[in-house]
Amino acid sequence: MIKPGGLPERILGRRRLFFIDLKPIIDIIYTEILFNINLNKGHKTMKKIFNIILIFFIILTVFLSMGEMVLAQENTGVNQKLTVSDLKICEEHEAINIDMVIPVIEGMRDEQVEKKINQLIQEYAYNFKEELQIGSEEYLKEAKKEGWRIGKYQALSYYIVHYQSKNILSVSVFYYRYTLGAHGHTLQKAYNLDLQNGKIISLPVLLKDMEDYKEIINQKIKKQIKLNPEKYFDEKIFGKIFQTISDDQPFYIIEDGIVIFFGLYEIAPYSSGIRYFKIPLSLNIIRESPF
Repeated sequence: MIKPGGLPERILGRRRLFFIDLKPIIDIIYTEILFNINLNKGHKTMKKIFNIILIFFIILTVFLSMGEMVLAQENTGVNQKLTVSDLKICEEHEAINIDMVIPVIEGMRDEQVEKKINQLIQEYAYNFKEELQIGSEEYLKEAKKEGWRIGKYQALSYYIVHYQSKNILSVSVFYYRYTLGAHGHTLQKAYNLDLQNGKIISLPVLLKDMEDYKEIINQKIKKQIKLNPEKYFDEKIFGKIFQTISDDQPFYIIEDGIVIFFGLYEIAPYSSGIRYFKIPLSLNIIRESPF
């Protein structure tokens, strides 16, 4: 995996780094610290503040762990007409803050395919928003009934374009939820899209022979895990943490290969963040035609 601070992958036309806006997260932590300073008296105050700061740095670790993935790529020179713009959803309610940015594909020649792709991405985003809103309303009702201090749920999202060509678009939307627990949770939803028909490109489609070459990928992942075993679950306690990728394994496309990833808690503790494993074209197991 690429080490934090490493150079981004080469992209067509120009290089561009996508920066993660941590302001909403910082605002959450700041609000909680001020609340606890006012609420708590005596020796427990500093302990509360310490715990909140610790939670912040755990969240920060999750986001910065993406420095280990192949950094986000955007190619605007291949297809001048196709653009990816922002759809922003910002709402503030009594028990939830919503600050979401999701991608909108524009400029495609086939408007029906464009509509299909946007509906696919937006449907998940709005379901995410609705689920947290419903949860916050139920919490608010119970909090008022019991006389609790009212906290705020958080629903945040942003996206990264990894790869774009005339026929393919690979983009990830990151969804962060906080429901007043010990810490929030980030989910990466990757979309590898065939721009000709709007269909999702699956991993078996990209591999030359799914059965034969799946093991090659498995071995590469296992080798990378062994390089930094402290970042993963202890196999002495949890047993084998990784056996094989699945047929619907999450991944995204980059210029010179693909990146397979595992969500929080799948193979590593929360503090290790989302785990990324680059599978380069040089392994000769990926079909080049889709690229």
